[in-house]
Amino acid sequence: MKTIIFDFDGTIADSFEMLLGIFEEITGRPQKLTPKEVKELRGKSLGGIIKYLKIKRWQIPRMVLKAKKLIATRITTIQTFGGMAETLRQLAEVGHPMFILSTNSAENINTFLKNNNLDGWFAGVYGDIGLRSKSSALKKIMKKEKIKAVDCVYIGDEVRDVEAAKKAGVMSVAVGWGFNYSTALKLANPTAIAQSPKDLLKSLS
Repeated sequence: MKTIIFDFDGTIADSFEMLLGIFEEITGRPQKLTPKEVKELRGKSLGGIIKYLKIKRWQIPRMVLKAKKLIATRITTIQTFGGMAETLRQLAEVGHPMFILSTNSAENINTFLKNNNLDGWFAGVYGDIGLRSKSSALKKIMKKEKIKAVDCVYIGDEVRDVEAAKKAGVMSVAVGWGFNYSTALKLANPTAIAQSPKDLLKSLS
């Protein structure tokens, strides 16, 4: 039985619009991102996004910390993607051990899970992961939870999630309903791509 490690924002939580608003708030942009700019960003990697928005690397830790605090005040407004709750229920009932790994805080994630009646389905929540340290975090989780790489699948919505899975030596399923477009995800060459929560069941069977 595969152990499944999920990314949170954009994979389980439909939080894109909230995060976009928070980003614009903390960066103090004089104008909101245009629909064209948002579309371009969704086709870029994290490094490409940082470069496009002219964000200095030394600014990132402070921005992430501030974002988490703002998310905490708005987390109760966020729901799961349509069909995701049912998919998670089915995966849990089949017996897949499930974890969450995210740059978001564990407190925010646990609040979300409780509000959406998803608490109790996950064996553990690992939050506060650095933007560029997901591969090492995956390895630490596998070591702590005694999970073999061959028995592990990481599910995420960004190119960096696919890259992290490869570095950690685990299979990856990229979801097409999150931040990065499917075209960008395909170029990253994940083990599989799911276009809907139902597809996850097929990918993990």
